[in-house]
Amino acid sequence: MRGWTGLALASVLAFGATAAAAADEQLVVGPYPGPPAWKRITDKSGPQGWIHEQIPVTHRDNDYSEMLTDQGFAANHGADPAAFLRTIYGQVGGACAGVKVSGPIARTEGGLRVAYGQVRCGTQRGERFGVHIFYKVISGDAALYSISREFRVPASADGDQLVFPKAEAAKAAALLKGEAVADGYLLNQVYVCGGRSSDDRCGR
Repeated sequence: MRGWTGLALASVLAFGATAAAAADEQLVVGPYPGPPAWKRITDKSGPQGWIHEQIPVTHRDNDYSEMLTDQGFAANHGADPAAFLRTIYGQVGGACAGVKVSGPIARTEGGLRVAYGQVRCGTQRGERFGVHIFYKVISGDAALYSISREFRVPASADGDQLVFPKAEAAKAAALLKGEAVADGYLLNQVYVCGGRSSDDRCGR
């Protein structure tokens, strides 16, 4: 599923904005609800930002079906988070068949612009599975932050349809429960503190 990370990176870099960063601004990404616990498998950073990837500890680093990714793009601070998501939506057809999207839903949290959205890939090209991705994007003064929660799902012709066999009804129910948890997690456990943020969760 790492191809989605590259897609998001290419999308945000296309905006091409530049400016100075807000030194004390930080993205807060709370621990993902378990069990199981989650482990970080990617931790890369540089002058232009960073990328962190986490998967459940029960998954192997090279064989996983769920991922939590947070990225910061310093050169794109202040960019419109809804525009970021629309750019991703415009590109997913090259990586997926049967794509359906929701959003972007624009909001303001702690005085900062935020956008939520979903991509439901029926079948990832070249693979035998689809992917559901839940996004939260925050426009800060130091960076544009993109946080995504990904679930691998059975392949289908329509991203809005789940095609679990009847014998795997419990897996379908677990997926729907997991997606509800992801919604709540992105809403309540991911936010920005410092800088211009007035978010009450920052303990001010």
